[in-house]
Amino acid sequence: MNNESRRPPPMTHPSYQQPPYQHQPFQPPRPPVSPQPPVHPPGQHGPPQYSQPGPRQLGQPLAHPSMQQRLSPQPGPFPNQHQPLPQQRSPLLPAGQPRPPQPQQRPMMPPASSGALPPPPGHPLPVAPQPAPQVATNPGPPPVTGHPASLVAPMQSMSLRAPSPQHTQQPTPQQLPPQHAFPPQQQQQQPPQSAQPPAVPQPLQPPNPKHGRSKRVYAVDPQVTNASTRPEAGGPTPPWPHGLNPPQQAAPPLSRSPVMSSIQGNKQPAMNIPGSPQQPLPADMRPPQQPRPRIDPDQMPAPVQVREQDQLAFENQFFGTMERDRVPLATTDYIGLDQGNSNPRYLRATTDKLPVSKDLADTSKLPLALVVQPLAKRRSDEVALQVVNHGDEGPVRCSRCRAYISPWCSFIQGGSRFVCSICSHANDVPNWYFSNTDMSGRRVDIDQRPELRYGSVEFDVPQDYHSSRAPAPLSYVFAIDVSAQALQSGMVKAACEAIKSTLFSATSDPKLAPENRVGILTFDKSVHFYNLHPSLPQALMLVVSDIEDMFIPIQDGFLVDTHASKDIILELLDSIPTMFQGSARPESAFLAAVQGGKQALALTGGHLHVFQSTMPNHGPHALKPRDDKTLYNTEKEKSLMVPQDEAYKDLAKECVKDGVCVNTWLFPAQYIDVATLAVLPELTGGDVRFYPNFNFTADATIVQHQLDHDVHRELGYDGVLRIRCSDGLQVIDHYGNCHMSTYTDMELAGIDEDKAMAAVLKHDSKLDPNRNVAFQCALLYTTKAGQRRVRVHNLNLTATSDIAEVFRHGDVDTTISVLLRKAIFDLQHKNRKEVHQKLTDLCVEILTAYRVNCASSTSPGQLILPEAFKLLPVYVHGAIRSKALRGVGNDMNTDARSAGMRLFNGLDVKELAWTIYPRLFELHTMSKECGEMGVNGYIELPTMIRTSYGRLNTSGVYLLDSGSDVYIWLGSKVDGKVLASLFGVDRLDQVDPNMTTMPVLHSELSHQVHAIMDKLKSQRSRYLQLHVIRQELDPLEFTFSTCMTEDRNAEVQTYVDFMCVLHRKIQEEMKKLQH
Repeated sequence: MNNESRRPPPMTHPSYQQPPYQHQPFQPPRPPVSPQPPVHPPGQHGPPQYSQPGPRQLGQPLAHPSMQQRLSPQPGPFPNQHQPLPQQRSPLLPAGQPRPPQPQQRPMMPPASSGALPPPPGHPLPVAPQPAPQVATNPGPPPVTGHPASLVAPMQSMSLRAPSPQHTQQPTPQQLPPQHAFPPQQQQQQPPQSAQPPAVPQPLQPPNPKHGRSKRVYAVDPQVTNASTRPEAGGPTPPWPHGLNPPQQAAPPLSRSPVMSSIQGNKQPAMNIPGSPQQPLPADMRPPQQPRPRIDPDQMPAPVQVREQDQLAFENQFFGTMERDRVPLATTDYIGLDQGNSNPRYLRATTDKLPVSKDLADTSKLPLALVVQPLAKRRSDEVALQVVNHGDEGPVRCSRCRAYISPWCSFIQGGSRFVCSICSHANDVPNWYFSNTDMSGRRVDIDQRPELRYGSVEFDVPQDYHSSRAPAPLSYVFAIDVSAQALQSGMVKAACEAIKSTLFSATSDPKLAPENRVGILTFDKSVHFYNLHPSLPQALMLVVSDIEDMFIPIQDGFLVDTHASKDIILELLDSIPTMFQGSARPESAFLAAVQGGKQALALTGGHLHVFQSTMPNHGPHALKPRDDKTLYNTEKEKSLMVPQDEAYKDLAKECVKDGVCVNTWLFPAQYIDVATLAVLPELTGGDVRFYPNFNFTADATIVQHQLDHDVHRELGYDGVLRIRCSDGLQVIDHYGNCHMSTYTDMELAGIDEDKAMAAVLKHDSKLDPNRNVAFQCALLYTTKAGQRRVRVHNLNLTATSDIAEVFRHGDVDTTISVLLRKAIFDLQHKNRKEVHQKLTDLCVEILTAYRVNCASSTSPGQLILPEAFKLLPVYVHGAIRSKALRGVGNDMNTDARSAGMRLFNGLDVKELAWTIYPRLFELHTMSKECGEMGVNGYIELPTMIRTSYGRLNTSGVYLLDSGSDVYIWLGSKVDGKVLASLFGVDRLDQVDPNMTTMPVLHSELSHQVHAIMDKLKSQRSRYLQLHVIRQELDPLEFTFSTCMTEDRNAEVQTYVDFMCVLHRKIQEEMKKLQH
């Protein structure tokens, strides 16, 4: 049987080329020879190579042989190197005819300061690149069948192995599982290329006419590593690592990027005129050109296949919350069935098997933490949370730790006492709550007690649970900046129209309940309050000019019902944009406006939305410009990320005390000091909406949709959240948009369905492996309707003394969410590059711990990745590139980074994962079922591809969801029929790049794209703004390229290079441990 017939059909070997520092004088390829065992000269090591490990070591059931894959070195045509195997037949050449030589450029050495792999001793400088090692793979596991609970994820690993300079290396019997020893696959040989001088950047043509892959020009930072490059392959390769065909996956949507307007401000008008002659962009405005990786990127783990496989496993199936062997990923769309544990939408842990002791936790290096999203939005086909009312007695609670009754409490002594699931204290059951138990200790009335059946419930609570103010329906105050800058930019008009569309429908019907009240104020150097009492013929303005002694001049009529005062409110909102045109002032008293709104809501609490266009420049606490670009990337940069005036933090604490949640809407034309203004929403549980260089025509729709979402989503106010855990664990840190007045309680002036908080755990004693570990999250808050309630989420996990089980049941989405929140906190105290290094070191420590403790018997040259954490490197790589941690680019400044920090600090796990690794869809190859509603009532999405610019076809159409924007990228050679179906034009230069909505056409493709975009927007908490990008014609293409997570930018190396750096660091750590 020949190699072609024995090779697994779904896979091809990954390309891997030796580094450019191993150069040899060129000689023609030698004829094929028989494979020889590897021989390494003393002290010499070749470049790393990825492969899969053999059978599981240590006797632990983590690995499954069918899920393993091993890569072996590839023969090369150079002297003193591997001898070539029989050449693989090219589909474009007749059998036996060799491929003609192709010119090559002389490779450049990476800089000494880069993260490139160091040259091995004894190797001279390079002359020409060498071919990639050859790969032997196994076919992967059989198709997934059966119940999701039975799907045990095996260990996923890759190994880096050095090819021999003398012989062709083949897998040894110890390296491959005996039952999966596949022959090496063949690969085409490519002659070396001759050295050429560097070419001047010019409009690039696709390197391969068959596949039409696009190239880019990138501004390269000397510190960016180029650890691995290889000649481009002739075409796409199968996904990593099992050769599974990519299935369908759910998608996300709703918001706007804080950097888009700054890029739009730099657009060249001549390029934006449809139908006008188009000139190629200059080299510095094109998307960056990426190095050619020597390691096949398809052999790197990526979220695309992992997410789609997980979606297939749980699609259209119920996930029982007691089945903890495999919990759906945060990005998976599933139907949760509450069986006593909380739905993972509400409460997730970094691992579902907790280390039994502090020593084991320290050995694993994993962060022990919970991420809670108490008001998370559920699927429409899931059972709603049950509301329990125990009358004036209130919920039954433990007398020692004050935990609430839950399904994990056990009843003893015939039902007269119950044992607390948190502290194990035996409590007397109140007489009114008593019920007999059966022989198993189960209450006979359990079917009538939702709190004993479900992991998540809500309790109506009596007056004892009220705060300093009586519960009242939620009130809203809208404060609008009417300074000269706000009027000139169109922000005032956009804010008024957004408020009007949020409060009233298109037919002027109120959208809020009658009990919810609304107030409006404006401000420049003074604060203007408006009396909206329904008895008045029109709104009455009252001006407070003494902003140092702020007070409310209206006793009755400021907060009104939108039903009774509808006409007055509509008339006022229509007149405000023109009311101040003749008397516009440059001053803006932001702090005084917040104080006025706080005083108006002090008696009841509520939400305050402040629309601001310029830096607060008037009043006792006016801010001063401090954005010194010379401090960027220096030790003093961290001083720009903290508030410059403590008065803003003090006011935020007063708002928390009064139950007032502040949401800031910022529309700056220049520096506005987001780091200071964002303190108010950060401590009160609000949002920072950031729209730099606001343009009314393009951005007004975004503000309308976003404000409508923020007001009408499920939310509450005047809340307190506490997380309790079993004896042996304690909560030591909290991260999120909240105020910590005590060590244990998170004070939330506002809380909504989009907010998530993280709680870091620590051992204070050893856990009992024979007893479950219980967690309970209790949120006391006031609902939008004015009801005081406690929402309780319970989670019961197990402890283990086996470190392999800790890794096997890990949750990488939750882990990166916790790590990124820690990094954001550190940005206020450490240099940004130190934060980058710390995040990378944490990733190295986790992978090293697994390598040493769970795969110690494997070859030292192997990079072993645990199955549950195989996406940790790509997520860390994406987090470093994110808006919160990125420091380069013409779209980045301290304002953009501060806005990104507050955004990521409050994002839930699902949206965070989607944002640091965006979803990229192929629209030109999608099936007819995409965009159509399936039998389950959900829209089917196209197949995702990995986020790398080199994967884009010049004749294709792609859609990218970045979390704040949605891009439609049009290749330079896209078919005119596709353009006609999507945009109604025949040529690419006729497409309008400034459009904010897709045209509605009577074509199947247009219908599909609209349905897909609606699906994405429905999944996001931020409004997704549309951007149409024509390849090499629109400047925004450079910003689009920054969303390509696997590519290099001017600060961060490619994902493949990053993996090489991680591998080198892991090897260094292992050597330290051995010595």
